[in-house]
Amino acid sequence: MSTCFFRRLLRTAAVFMLFASPVTASADTRPRAAGPGERRAVTAMLTQFRMARRDPERRAEIVEAAVENGPAHVAALHEAVERELRPQLTRYRNAFHRQAAALSKDRTANVDLQEVLALRRQVLALQHQPALTKNLIVQQGEPALERLREMFVVNREDVLEASPALRDDREQLGVAGGLWERCAVYLHEQLPDDEHKPEEPPSFEGYLAGEEAMAAGLAAPMDPRTRQVLSMNNRLAARLEPEEARAVLALNLTRNLLGLSALVIDPRLCAAARDHSNDMETHQFFAHESPVPGKATPRERAQRFGTTASGENIAMGHRDGQAVNMAWFRSPGHHRNMLGDHTRVGLGQVGAYFTQLFGK
Repeated sequence: MSTCFFRRLLRTAAVFMLFASPVTASADTRPRAAGPGERRAVTAMLTQFRMARRDPERRAEIVEAAVENGPAHVAALHEAVERELRPQLTRYRNAFHRQAAALSKDRTANVDLQEVLALRRQVLALQHQPALTKNLIVQQGEPALERLREMFVVNREDVLEASPALRDDREQLGVAGGLWERCAVYLHEQLPDDEHKPEEPPSFEGYLAGEEAMAAGLAAPMDPRTRQVLSMNNRLAARLEPEEARAVLALNLTRNLLGLSALVIDPRLCAAARDHSNDMETHQFFAHESPVPGKATPRERAQRFGTTASGENIAMGHRDGQAVNMAWFRSPGHHRNMLGDHTRVGLGQVGAYFTQLFGK
């Protein structure tokens, strides 16, 4: 749920791609600019929404009125709901992590280390397959990764069961989350109904479950070096957009389960990645090869920001960092990059575009 996501999304054709071929959005997918009268109406609506903070029924009515008035109203309202939800989600995630950590203390006492090694080999061997396919990753890699989660990560339902306070907080989040979802689903419905449209509409329950899964993942066993990197990344995350930081964390939690070292956030790679995402949105292309002079390749783009790059992933059309991380895991070329021999990572999101750069 990145800041201003759908406001940005409405400026571009929203599709989800995981290949390097360029994609050009047709002009008729771009919404008209709002005129002065509509902007005033949106401002008035947002004022009414803020004033109704303690009146959920009135807020729901305002959301439905926004739906009647069209995408500009709904996108602005969606952004307002996100701003309110972000600090609540942060507090909830931190509380969830503390509870998960308390339940995880004796988690690995009876783990079969031979099984762990076999599962890790099963996943890591895939990147060396010359004919690696999505189906192979889904059929062999994902079940092994899920089994590792079962062994090392406390189940999020168990965390909720152990804490009535968390269940109460979750229920409270659901009130604003329902408004977020209503706006998000409406905007999803406005996307061109073609093969590129994301199959699943936005779900606040799904997003919240992802937050819980990562909070529990942070409580999983990890070596001191990984813990140190994640702590350092947490401080650097303040410089990133929420979904950029979320995608990096999801990547490192996956690498931890597979026994790989965590990647350090490189702010220069983040800047280069964000710049490429911005170019893709601005110039309406989707590719690793950029038509912008001086930015043709990932290597050139990294050099412009004073660093180096050893790999790049791009995606388009996702709504949250954890989801895009899982989509990259299922895509052969991106899968290899995610689990490769890198030490640094940068993530940049602009609108519907994500760019992930790796460095050694």
